[in-house]
This record gives sequence, C-alpha cells and structure tokens, in this order.
Amino acid sequence: MQRTSLESTMTETSKEIPPLRILVVDDEANIRLTLGMCLEAEGHRVVGCGNIQDALDEIGRQVFDLVFLDIRLGMDNGLDFLPRLRSENPWAKVIVITAFASIETAVEAMKRGATDYLPKPFEAAQVQLVTRKVAEHRQMQRRIETLQAALGAMDAEADLPTNSPLMQQA
Repeated sequence: MQRTSLESTMTETSKEIPPLRILVVDDEANIRLTLGMCLEAEGHRVVGCGNIQDALDEIGRQVFDLVFLDIRLGMDNGLDFLPRLRSENPWAKVIVITAFASIETAVEAMKRGATDYLPKPFEAAQVQLVTRKVAEHRQMQRRIETLQAALGAMDAEADLPTNSPLMQQA
C-alpha cells in the first residue's frame, strides 16, 4: 500500500511544468513589456520593475522563481544589487541581461550568483530556453521535496521485509 502511495506521488510530480513567478528588472519599459509578453505567452506570471527600489518592494511582497536583471539600471548597477536580491530571495534563479555584454561582466555576474547571462538583443527562443531550464530545475526541486516527504512518512519496517531472525531483531 505504501509503495502505491509513493508511485502516485511520483506520477503527480512528473506532470507538466507549472508556471513560474518571474520578476523583470530593467529600466527600459520596452524590454519589460517585450519580456513580459514573451513569458506570459508561455503561461508564466510576470511583474516588471524599472529600478532596484521597486524590485525590492516586489520581493518583499512575493516570492519569485526567476528574475531577469539588467546590469545598467539608470545610475544603479544590477550586479551590485545581485547579492542582496539573492539573500532576500535565495531560491530565485537570476538571469542577467545587458546590452553591454562582455566576458568580464558575464564572469562577474556568475561569481555574484547569476544562473545565466543573456546579451541584448536576445531572441524569444533564447528567453524561452533559459526559462524552460529554470522551470525544469524548479520542478525537479519540488519533486525531490515531495518524494523525500513521502519516503519520510513510510514505515521503515515495511521497506525491509525479511525472514532473517537477526535482521528482524536489528
């Protein structure tokens, strides 16, 4: 009976990938709009912010699975904001986006906790690919948590049936 419960848990967690909660932080309204439309077309919920303070306010109100973060945000630097973003929303994956792409900024973004890096202009297919990778990773995390809970709830004696007197005594 318990194995059936575990099997049903595995089946339930392998269904279609759920929509992500996504934050887009970019000072260009056109980028926020375009990214929002692209991501919402895939079924994700998107919130756009034009500056760091608005992003902090949103992070204080809700949890995000994914953040698209521009490096240049007016007078602010998105890379400087990245550690605080990660500390306040540690489970969120961060994709750094920039029109001023370089190997140095990509390396620095990854050192500060970014999951990926997209140079502008980017294609819808690129956005969908990185979003899909994050969604699959998030789904795998949820599946592991669900399976661990199911395994933890199982009776240990039912997992190791044996006829050996020594094993039964142990």
